[in-house]
Amino acid sequence: MTTPIYSSSFKSKPWYHISFRTIVLVSLPLFSLAGFYGTMILANGNGTFKSIISLMESKDPKFPGTEDDLLIRYTNVGWLDRQLTILVTFFAPVVDEKQGALSMFARFGTGQFGAAWTLMVMEGMRMGNMGRIVSFVGTFGLIFQNISYTVTVPIWLFIHLLTSPISKPFSGTHSNSILLISPLDLRLLPFSVTLSYIVPTILMALDYPSTVTTLTHQRLIALWQPFPLWTILVHYTLKTTLSTLSSSSNTTKNNTTSRLQSSPGTTYLKTAKHIYRFTLTICILSHLPILLLSLLPPTLIPSTYPSLHTMSQESPLSVYIPPFPSPSSKISSLAEGVHTFLIWDVYIGSFAFLLWGMLMYRNAVREKVAWMGLLGKVGVWCVLGGPIGALTVLLRERDGLVMGEKVKKGE
Repeated sequence: MTTPIYSSSFKSKPWYHISFRTIVLVSLPLFSLAGFYGTMILANGNGTFKSIISLMESKDPKFPGTEDDLLIRYTNVGWLDRQLTILVTFFAPVVDEKQGALSMFARFGTGQFGAAWTLMVMEGMRMGNMGRIVSFVGTFGLIFQNISYTVTVPIWLFIHLLTSPISKPFSGTHSNSILLISPLDLRLLPFSVTLSYIVPTILMALDYPSTVTTLTHQRLIALWQPFPLWTILVHYTLKTTLSTLSSSSNTTKNNTTSRLQSSPGTTYLKTAKHIYRFTLTICILSHLPILLLSLLPPTLIPSTYPSLHTMSQESPLSVYIPPFPSPSSKISSLAEGVHTFLIWDVYIGSFAFLLWGMLMYRNAVREKVAWMGLLGKVGVWCVLGGPIGALTVLLRERDGLVMGEKVKKGE
């Protein structure tokens, strides 16, 4: 009998070895379920939804915090008006400057939300995603506006991992057909998001009744709700207009020729960096001032600045930490219920996005990932710009790793 020969160089993987991709694939549906519990289940159990419906169905409904009538008709389409009234009532305390902790978290959440939306739209524009379900970001955006960001985004990310070639490791030589985005789309995206998301956000936060009437205030809150649709429409309009003007103008020929001298990879990196700067700026400006304000001594800001003075009374604990998620707990006010809802909504959805971003970054690294260094980087950027700020940095570096390889080869 011959003795089998075993190679000493072969090492079998332990039975418990699980790839990071598998961990992310399993985690994303769990994030969605956790988000559903932290938002929908808790809000139903603690009385948040009941408070909104009771107000709407009262004999003479008033806009929360005022003696002015609650607007219940926007479009004369029954089901749509009811949904808009629910959303407007829900967001009433969010844009109320007198709600210290909620008002502060709303600023942070709005920044995370807007930056995440920008990155979603950008991802849908990539060559490798065109025509795939993940490219229909407008539809997903309208869904998460109605059933929450934290439930919808992990599902979108899960679908991305199952269907998108971008979710798997690929070399720089294949990035033309996978990672690249039209330069015009990249240049227009910050303007599209500014007009469709940032401007409506500022409008719905205008002080009432001193700046706008309560009636106008409600309409502005309603205007903000379908911002995913506004983004798609604004971007399409800008792109169509500029494409038409460009094609009919002879003065653009020299510019076009000069652009063709650069490789697609170089052009992409030069243009995409402005998107990442845009999203990172949103994250930092909406997070760092609020964090610092919550850390300042309450006596430092005088009462002559009422809004800032109210916010300075809050601590990081009251702003950022939710109560224990017990289904039997009850809210003392609508603002408390909305605050709890938004905390779980922003945290779970954003950290699901960040986990996905870590996988995208890992796929681009050719050597073994230094996990401690990666986690340290993520931690620092979470402090500076929240989880979506950290996600932005990872995606920017992913692009640099993949496209840098391509640029070095002159492709």
